[in-house]
Amino acid sequence: MSATSQILRKATGPDGGYVCRSGVYLRSGSPDFPACPEKLLDGGDILKNSRSVVSGFDPEHRYFVKEYRKNGFWRTLKRAMQFPRSWRCLAAALRLRELGVDTPAVLLASRYCLITEILHGVQYLPENPELARDVVPLLAQLHDGGIRHGDFNLRNIYRTADGKFGVIDLDGSRLYRGEVPEKVRFLELARLVSSYLKCISYEAGDVPMITADFASAYYRITGHDLFGEPLLARILYLAARR
Repeated sequence: MSATSQILRKATGPDGGYVCRSGVYLRSGSPDFPACPEKLLDGGDILKNSRSVVSGFDPEHRYFVKEYRKNGFWRTLKRAMQFPRSWRCLAAALRLRELGVDTPAVLLASRYCLITEILHGVQYLPENPELARDVVPLLAQLHDGGIRHGDFNLRNIYRTADGKFGVIDLDGSRLYRGEVPEKVRFLELARLVSSYLKCISYEAGDVPMITADFASAYYRITGHDLFGEPLLARILYLAARR
């Protein structure tokens, strides 16, 4: 049984806090959502409307709603053989909570829809890029706890009023039984540093020193030394993308 399967099974257990009916995970105590919960986006504030997903707030700003598009027969058939992204988001959110990492609570996860609580009083790190170095322990905590975030950049990291860091957007997440592989550590550290570079002014010659600062902090916590030319090359490649 996969790590995701274990967490979802536990979620619907006696003390799990969720019920599952016809493929819909609903948090205990949540309000009654419509039969087609994605309809909550009708008349709401749309934040993203792409080929794969539509997301935003309902008209009353009570919930954050994400609808995953089906995108044709063959793509729908392929996804039918996999865990839906919404279920994987739920499993990742529950694992994060187990680790003590802040993330919006999932209220509903159906095959094509995810509804979470809305965060209030938080600061996202693009507003405070000087805090980027301080989230290295959070990244290490995720990796040692068997979680790949999938898009660990400053846009998806926030700080609460009491100074804790949390994460959003778990669409690309993956759970492991043990620690995440070295390649995942490499890719996610590169993503963090490149997102920091996009928020500051810097010269090309500054990148090795900045990278070394992040990599050494990560090494002190995890024992994984990722610094080197491959990491620098990856960071420069990502930083050049807009």
